[in-house]
Amino acid sequence: MGEADHTLQLAEFLSRLQYDDLPPQVILQAKKSILNALACGLGYARHAPAEKVFSMIRTGQASEEATILGRQELTSIENAILINGIALTTADYDDTYLKTVIHPSGTSLAALLSWAEVNHMSGKDFLLAFVCGVETQIAVGNVVSPSHYHDGWHITGTTGSFGAAAAIAKAQRLNPQQFLAALSHSASMAAGIRAMFGTDTKTLHMGRSAQNGLLSAQLASHGFESCPRAIERWATLVSTTVSKDSLSELARGGTYQIVENTFKPYPCGIVIHPLIDAAREAHRSFQQNDAVGDVADIESIEATVNPLCVRLCSVRHPKTGMETIFSLYHGIAVGILYDQAGPTQFSDHGCKDESAKQLRDKIEVRTDTKLADDTATLKITFLNKQERTFHVEHATGSLANPMTSEQLEAKFADLSSRVLGDSGTRNVIKQCWNLDEVTDMSEFVQLLTPT
Repeated sequence: MGEADHTLQLAEFLSRLQYDDLPPQVILQAKKSILNALACGLGYARHAPAEKVFSMIRTGQASEEATILGRQELTSIENAILINGIALTTADYDDTYLKTVIHPSGTSLAALLSWAEVNHMSGKDFLLAFVCGVETQIAVGNVVSPSHYHDGWHITGTTGSFGAAAAIAKAQRLNPQQFLAALSHSASMAAGIRAMFGTDTKTLHMGRSAQNGLLSAQLASHGFESCPRAIERWATLVSTTVSKDSLSELARGGTYQIVENTFKPYPCGIVIHPLIDAAREAHRSFQQNDAVGDVADIESIEATVNPLCVRLCSVRHPKTGMETIFSLYHGIAVGILYDQAGPTQFSDHGCKDESAKQLRDKIEVRTDTKLADDTATLKITFLNKQERTFHVEHATGSLANPMTSEQLEAKFADLSSRVLGDSGTRNVIKQCWNLDEVTDMSEFVQLLTPT
């Protein structure tokens, strides 16, 4: 007997999956993931990466019918997918599957939004296709982890093509063999390296992967063939830790990983979040008239974190807003100074904050392999040699301390109200929670533009 084709098994499972097969908690988590991702896309629709690509394309042609998030112009489905994918991940504010640090929603959502609008999908079909995309991207990420990311690949970029292909393949109702071909085409398009972190190219990984997924599924729907066992073959090329167990888990058959998706309270690398929580706790303690407690009195700050935090986010003095995303030093500084770490602080303007720069220079970092990724400690030493310690066991947004639906709504309102207005924002939030009742997704997508 030949080797098992795990890619085919995944294709068969996804091709046959029905909306009524999805547990209620999976549907709810899908809605949360969509709401969170749309917040990011709307909030950064007019930021530099998306603006640069928008200026490159032509809009307003008779054949162009797809919405660009946060804009009134229409463009082709391919261009809309690219720009929306870039906007969704610009600030690294999107969701995270913590086991592999994949951002699993944006790529599938970018591809599906345009496809659903042009093809008038129902909300239920949209949710089902979205779950298929997210589950596929997470499953492939689990196969190649941990060495893939550690060796320098950007796992969201490399796995995104598979996720978007699965989402569009499901939207097209492809049969198992066509679904297999769509996933297989993606194996030749999977790309993205961590060296691009802090640059515009990093955002391109999501936008381009979403485009790749569309092309993969379209080719498959027209009988364009590929090889068997494509995910397995690709995985062994880009990872040294692929195991038989991880491959056998590729088609889980009803064990949904989307329920472990997490959402960010801060627009930066998720490994910085416990440090920001500790820094904000320090700020609040300084406001309580303690014997010691003024920022000007700080002599030094010692941060203790998991080594992954340093490996990913060690930019001491970011020069751009994109670089602040990868600066643990900046996150600590603004948390202590302002009890805030939002889009204002993580921006081109925020990185030039002189007070933050001075405080960043006072920070030294220790690593401890025993600490979890969502745990951190700050020890602050003052000029009079007194010390204060602030420890966070589980960061806000972690699995053990997740963001609530109310917090997600507040995040959406903060990011989208400047684009949609208060009334438009409330309407989209309401529609997100009721996506399964939407009869035509084109009407929903059109709500994501300025009035």
